[in-house]
Amino acid sequence: MSVSEILFVVAGALLGLAFQGGMFLFLIPFAVVAFSLAIMNRPSLPSNTSVIPVIKKGDKRSTALSPVVTPDIRNEFMNTVKVESNEPNSSLRVNQVWERANSDVDKAFGDILRCLKVLMPQANTLTIFTNGGNVNEFRLRTFQSDFPNIIDMGAKITENMGILSKLLRPEVNRILEGDLLVGKRLPYYIENRMIRSLVGVPLLDRDGRRLGALMVDSLHPNAFTDAEAHALMYISQAMYTVSFKSFVSAQNYIEQQQFSTLYRYQRKFFQTMSVKDIYKQMFEYVKENMPFDRLTILALDDPKKGVGHVVYCVGMDSEQFTNKKFTLSDKGLFVMPLMNKRPILRVFNSGFADYVPRLNDSEKRNMELRQLFVMPVASEPDSKVAELAICLESRFTNRYQDHEKKLLKAFAGVAGFAYARACQFEKGKDLATRDPLTGLMNRGALRESMRTEKIRAERQKTNIGVLMMDIDHFKKVNDTYGHPVGDQVIKGIANVISNEIRKDIDIVGRYGGEEFVVGLVDVTPEGMIETAERIRKSVGKLEFPILKPEPLRVTVSIGAYLVTPEFTDMKKAVSNADQALYKAKEGGRNRVVQFEDIEPAAV
Repeated sequence: MSVSEILFVVAGALLGLAFQGGMFLFLIPFAVVAFSLAIMNRPSLPSNTSVIPVIKKGDKRSTALSPVVTPDIRNEFMNTVKVESNEPNSSLRVNQVWERANSDVDKAFGDILRCLKVLMPQANTLTIFTNGGNVNEFRLRTFQSDFPNIIDMGAKITENMGILSKLLRPEVNRILEGDLLVGKRLPYYIENRMIRSLVGVPLLDRDGRRLGALMVDSLHPNAFTDAEAHALMYISQAMYTVSFKSFVSAQNYIEQQQFSTLYRYQRKFFQTMSVKDIYKQMFEYVKENMPFDRLTILALDDPKKGVGHVVYCVGMDSEQFTNKKFTLSDKGLFVMPLMNKRPILRVFNSGFADYVPRLNDSEKRNMELRQLFVMPVASEPDSKVAELAICLESRFTNRYQDHEKKLLKAFAGVAGFAYARACQFEKGKDLATRDPLTGLMNRGALRESMRTEKIRAERQKTNIGVLMMDIDHFKKVNDTYGHPVGDQVIKGIANVISNEIRKDIDIVGRYGGEEFVVGLVDVTPEGMIETAERIRKSVGKLEFPILKPEPLRVTVSIGAYLVTPEFTDMKKAVSNADQALYKAKEGGRNRVVQFEDIEPAAV
């Protein structure tokens, strides 16, 4: 016999003596202690078991299997499990942990009722009601009865239901009826069963709040004594203790595992040097560990200008936020934590007028989302604004509590450091590969990009168009107006070229001085010349305002060479485009010349 079973026997014996009344009443506290120790010493999972197995549900007519509480321990004895669009999907299997804890409480409550049935032989049905999500409503959770087939598992206790509703009132500590006239039909019976005696006590938490009720009825008059009613009050206290301990243990286990997951993501963060990968890992961590109906992650792209965009958005009405731009002046609830670097926790009523915009007033109003929690992520403790924000929304008003706040706060600290590190790395990489004046690729980075695109083009059997261009009479511009004006001209032309090619497909770089090279990926001969002419004409329309009667205008000459899949020497391809550029300048400048148009002798 296990220690738990021995303690159950001791608790039963002490309660049996206590029900004799008189001097034996002092044994009730000792019986409660023995019973609590028996519950806590029952066999549990092996220490090396990390996943709680799924609990098989028993006969619903003999015991109710609705969860006692939600994952928020402050809402003990709630009957419904709250499920968001996203439940944490990590190997922790949060739902199974709560189901196991709930099953443990079910078994404990069942053991209590069976024990009381033996000690109170005149009892007909023993029931336990718990909070149904409303302070003025209790729902039947489990029972022990001589007639289990006539018990209504959907039974409720609400106001104005006669004698049972008294247990909803704060001033009532118990009910004890010994001779109900001509019998009384109680709401948890399906058939007409006339009850003559009834005793009931409320289930109270540590703050005295009513979480449910324990009731015993009998077909016999005067079946219960005042001493038995008093003993049931101690039993109800033990029931709360057992329930609270079980769910606190489950919550502690979940929190421990979630912080272990946070450590694993810390290691992943330190191995990441890309800002986009930081965004992705933030999304994956929150999705793995946090319940939500909508998750939105914001990034402030330019803190000085106060502009940013939505990096990720999944869940209800997510399509209206995906990739959406915002500014710090929008004053939405998502944006406010970026400005003040403080988390926001808001609960909304169901009224339409209670809606507060997340980004701005143009968005669709979703009144189902009742709670919002936003955690800002700052790269530096002393920064003026936060660069990132994690925004969680739920249809339930009490989903995000102290645990979620602590977990996300710890995660935000790690993510902020990783984000700052990735930004610094990319900034240093840009300094090594970018031209400081125009922001375009420098010559070395351009050559590497050309080589990479050539490998891809050979595999896909596509062409690459190489354009070499030079600003006409640029030395005269520098000599006449000075080098600052010359720098303005170079920057302006670099901007025109970038706007005329396909972003994220074609490549452009400053080759040196006033020369630029463009690589047109997967292009036809006609498309190459068309793009070159478009660039030439757009440059010709540029005006540079200087203190002269007319604005300064410049032109460019462009040499073009089409690299086919069979041509392998990219260095030679750039040289051929340069030869064509030389021919364009000889021909009068401000024109496009293709290498194939050059006579072999001239080459």
